[in-house]
Amino acid sequence: MKTIKLTCAHALVKFLIAQKILINGKKEPLFPGVFAIFGHGNVACLGQALEENKKELPTWRGHHETNMALTGIAYSRAKRRKQIFVATASVGPGSTNLITAAAVAMSNRIPILFLPGDTFANRMPDPVLQQVENFNNPGITANDAFKPVTRYFDRITRPEQIISSLQQAVQVMLDPADCGPACIALSQDVQGETFDYPEEFFAERIHHIRRSRPDDLQVKQAAELIKKSKQPILISGGGVFYSDAMNELSEFAKKHNIPVTQTVMGFSTLKKDHSHYSGAIGGLGGKDANNLAKETDLAIAVGTKLADFTTGSWANFENSKFKLVSINTGRFDANKHMAQAIIGDAKATLIELSQALGSWKAPDTWYKKSRSELNNWAKYIDKESGPTNQKLPSYAQVIGACYRNSDPSDIAVTAAGGLVGEVVQVWKPRELNTHETEWGFSCMSYEISGALGIKMANPNKEVISFVGDGSYLLFNSDIYSSVITNHKLIIVVCDNGGHAVINRLQLYKGGKEFNCLLESSKNTNLVPVDFAMHAKSMGAESEQVNSISDLEEAFKRAKKSKKTYVISIKTDSYKWIEGSAYWETPTLSLPSTKENEKALKEHLEGKKKQRKGV
Repeated sequence: MKTIKLTCAHALVKFLIAQKILINGKKEPLFPGVFAIFGHGNVACLGQALEENKKELPTWRGHHETNMALTGIAYSRAKRRKQIFVATASVGPGSTNLITAAAVAMSNRIPILFLPGDTFANRMPDPVLQQVENFNNPGITANDAFKPVTRYFDRITRPEQIISSLQQAVQVMLDPADCGPACIALSQDVQGETFDYPEEFFAERIHHIRRSRPDDLQVKQAAELIKKSKQPILISGGGVFYSDAMNELSEFAKKHNIPVTQTVMGFSTLKKDHSHYSGAIGGLGGKDANNLAKETDLAIAVGTKLADFTTGSWANFENSKFKLVSINTGRFDANKHMAQAIIGDAKATLIELSQALGSWKAPDTWYKKSRSELNNWAKYIDKESGPTNQKLPSYAQVIGACYRNSDPSDIAVTAAGGLVGEVVQVWKPRELNTHETEWGFSCMSYEISGALGIKMANPNKEVISFVGDGSYLLFNSDIYSSVITNHKLIIVVCDNGGHAVINRLQLYKGGKEFNCLLESSKNTNLVPVDFAMHAKSMGAESEQVNSISDLEEAFKRAKKSKKTYVISIKTDSYKWIEGSAYWETPTLSLPSTKENEKALKEHLEGKKKQRKGV
């Protein structure tokens, strides 16, 4: 066997470059780039290897480890998990800063490869700068914190270990059933050590994502269950995107006359003018979908982990005869909640399930009810998001102003906070793939960092990030990143004086305003933040607007701009689109105020409706 002597760092980079993937029949790099912040744990060896191969594997400079990884995660989501970014950071706080992003990827089933620097395998200089010592186990380092939030973890203590470890990491990240982040912790000394690697290790490898077909018996059992249903719904999740099953979902709904609801991660898997579109479901959903959920006798969940916001903490399905069919590539997700599981790819499964159903259709009376619910809710949303002269517009009115002046292909980006639910109600998809969010981990700061990754993946589309002032103040450095890398974003900052959606929850649970809004925090010298000027200092074009009509004109200017454009507008802290689903949150069982008593009563009423045994 022919070999080539390389340092571990150079061999790792050479391997990454050799990995390819077919996308629409075209060969593309599996790893399109690396985000890096260098320090003493990764600059001397890995950093040099990346510099020497920067044409084949571009390295992008990050400004914060969490954010650069969030950008990589968003890129992979926008590419529907067909390409994977790498994120490397120095030993110590640089690496632990990646852990929040790892949890985001883990929760959302998104691949990203983490290469954190680690302590010395030889232990001669221990303790090194930034080393966290475990007094009872010298083999534990700070990077062990990656283990709960990655699908694959290894620590490289000899240079030859990457031969097996890298191949396993790639397969995990490309596995539809086990997809998620991988972490290869690189001992500092080992990065520079050499080994005679087999040349075959660096041979070009063209990967593809396998499409697992469902089990015949599971399809048959699910079809029998569906045929007994009189009021079925479909719940479309993010897995529909990853399977590229939008067309199959559409055809399945039309053929079998079943209304399609969407999770926030699966939003825009169907267009708003589709004959069976029924809006977003759950805690962030509208009455159009949730009223159907309350009456349905069977839900067919496709590519969703059925988290609490989707199910209304399992209080959303009030029909005593309710049954669940769950289609998912992951055994774990498919078998949740007493479901009739079909373990398989969404596209393949919808085709085979449709064949098993034959000419069966849901009753037309149920379909007509879904249209009535959709039309009634649309009237409410159009009213709530329409033009206004009020001094402080609501989130819905801000989103509505942008939506009216957007193009169908524009992509709206949200994350965490109250904007996610408001956007999925107002930003009704006119084209597929026009809404991106991070809701599995509900991570503040994804709004801007994620938007950058989505723009990198969709350079010819307009990407609009809706962000609250709380998330903006948390992390905003990727405005600068978008400017210096020529990835234009439109960022709409809704300044409502703090964390208003949590203040809403605080009040709803009977508490007093405390520490969520800036005015209720322990701060006596509050000064207004000029978000427009701040963004301008990072090279963006920006402006502060004071009305919805001014916002519409500013948005038109932002559309015409060639560079990142930030628009700031003060918004109402208390006005929201009305909720329509229960969400279980901590509630005092011993109320001390009338407001607590009301909250406890509503909490217990919701608990009574919860499906047992989930």
